[in-house]
This record gives sequence, C-alpha cells and structure tokens, in this order.
Amino acid sequence: MNAMEQSGLKRKLGLFDAVMVISGDMIGVGIFVTTGFIAATVPSPGGVLLIWLLGGLLALAGALSCAELSASLPLAGGDYIYIREAYGKLMGFLSGWSSFLVTFSGSIAAIAVGFSSFMSYFFPILGSDNVFFSAAIIGHSIKVSIGTVFSIVTVLILSGIHYAGVRQGVLLQNILTTLKIGSLLGIILLGVLVGKGSTEHFVPFFDMSKVTDLSVFGAAFIPVIFAYAGWNAVIYLAGEVKQPERNLPRALVRANLLVILLYLAINVVYIYGVPVTEMKGALRVSEVATTALLGYQTSAWITAIITVSIFGALNVVIMLGPRIYYAMAQDGVFFRGLARVHPTFGTPSNAIVLQALWSCILVLTGTFDALFTYVSVIISLFSALTVGSV
Repeated sequence: MNAMEQSGLKRKLGLFDAVMVISGDMIGVGIFVTTGFIAATVPSPGGVLLIWLLGGLLALAGALSCAELSASLPLAGGDYIYIREAYGKLMGFLSGWSSFLVTFSGSIAAIAVGFSSFMSYFFPILGSDNVFFSAAIIGHSIKVSIGTVFSIVTVLILSGIHYAGVRQGVLLQNILTTLKIGSLLGIILLGVLVGKGSTEHFVPFFDMSKVTDLSVFGAAFIPVIFAYAGWNAVIYLAGEVKQPERNLPRALVRANLLVILLYLAINVVYIYGVPVTEMKGALRVSEVATTALLGYQTSAWITAIITVSIFGALNVVIMLGPRIYYAMAQDGVFFRGLARVHPTFGTPSNAIVLQALWSCILVLTGTFDALFTYVSVIISLFSALTVGSV
C-alpha cells in the first residue's frame, strides 16, 4: 500500500502539533519518580546523569530510525505499517492485534486507573477503597469503586473528544503538553534561581567505589527506558500530518532532543537540592528535591503536576491507537467496519469506539495487569522489529 491508497483521513496537523504529541507522550510519571531508583543502584551524580543521557540517546536513535520510516511510509498505523512492509502480513497482523488487546487498550486502562489514583489525593472519594459493587464473574473477582467509575468516565470523555475531530484532540494535547513543559521549566528555574541547594552535591562527580557489579547499570537503565517511552508517538498519526516527508523527521528529532534536555536539566536540579546519597530509594524524588530547595512542603504541587502529566499521556494514547486498527481494517486483517472514517468529523470513529469499550472492560476487570505481564516480551519484540525495519 502506498500513501495514495490509504484514503479517508485528512492531513490537518503541523510540525508544532507533531512535536507536542511526541513530547506529551514522553513526559509522564517517570521523570518524577525514577531518579531515586537510579541513585540506589548508581550512587553518584555523574552516574545518574549518564544513565539519563544514555536513555535519551537510545530514544533518539529509535526516533531517527522512525524518521526514515515515517518519511518513506507516511501512513496512519505506525509500527503496524512498518512491520507489515518489512516482515510480511502475519507479523503485521500479530503486531496490530497485540496493540489492540494490550499495548494501547491495556495502557489506557492502566493510565486511567493511575489518573484516578492521583486525583484521589485531592478528592479522597475517588480512592480505590470506596467499593460500592463487587461480584465474581467467570471466577474473576470484580470490584467497582467510585474511582473505577471515574476512570471509565475519563476514558469515554477523552474518546468522545477524539471522535469529534483530530484537531480537537490535538488542541487539548497541545495545552496539556505546554503545561507539562512549563511545569518542568518552572521547577528548573525555581531550583536554580531561588533554590537553597548546593553545588557540593556534585562532588565527587563520578564515584564508582560503591559499584561492585556493572550489571547495576542495566538495572538502572530499565526504568529510564520507560521514562522515555513515547519517543515515536507521532508515527501513528503519519497519515494526518501535513508535508509528512518534511515534518515527521523534524518532529521526531526535535521532540526527543527537547525531552532529553529537560530530563537532564531537571535531574541537575534534583541533585542540586538533595545529595544522591539521600535520594536512594525515594519514590517521589521530585517532591523530596523541591521541598529541600524551596524550604516548604511541595507534595500538593508535585502531585498536581504528575496528575496533569498522566492525563496528558492518557489523551495521547487514546488518540493514537485507533489509527492502527483503522489501517489494519483497510488491509482486511481487522473488523472491516473499523476502516470507516466519520463523514463529518473525519476520524476513525468506529475504531475509537471499540478501543474505548475494550479499555473500559479492562478497567472494570483489572485484567490489564495480567495482560502486561503475559505479553511484555512480545511488546518489546515488536518495538525492536520496528527499529529493525529500516
């Protein structure tokens, strides 16, 4: 299939939109919670920053590969298209179905539950312990809390926005990504300009005396890879980006470089505020560092930033997935009705509805945890196959 054969979707997104989609997908919870784990395994300022840099360079390498692929195949569907073209229809079929059953729908369910959990900080009624219905269905225990309902309603509202037009969904994403980037820049500037930190926290810069096994670098690297996840987000919208041969490669490179710089800068601020030795094992290292820098408790502020980040990530994933099912349906390897483009809104409307319904079922059953566990190797395999498609 060439670009002319994939009809229906219109090219309405510009370079700025594409950069915001990628950046918004990449900036999630990871940057706020990962550094404490790294510090526990690589206890030196230089080691922590090196791990973040290497993770960013790996993401950038993947982005460069996808830049070439997306420019040559500027179609909706992302890695499904690339894997199909490189390895055949069977591998494309497996990739696409795993995206529907697990990668995207499962991610939506997990992120929606996470969003509800963080919202419960401000609205305790959304806590998972406020269960009002429970039952055993086919041997599986289902517990429905007010937070569960909130998660489902959030998925349905965002799906409705994306149903009504790609411009509406991307506009919301542009706002959310701007808030994310602004929040990170705010932490960086406040930390540098008024923070009560110390440059002594960077001395010695590299201290490997406490590292007895180089395998710890691998252990520290894993959460950083997840923190950079989303580096290829815009490839799924390739069929809706204007001048794709020009804008897709530029967006992939610029967004990844932007996030790498932000991640490195904010980690410098973390270390400026708190010595690496005191970060060890701290789950919410961003809160620990900002509290030390500013001299007052920042839990509400950091929780609000994380909540916005989660909401932005949820919005992106809901937007991207249906483009895969749409492309598969056009190829005849998914339900034919999902190839329908709404005559008024110009979106893959049936695909959006099906994804929303399946995601809500996963929220209700809680089976997304098991799904992630069972197919994590498959997800990693298809990511590697995508990069290898160049």
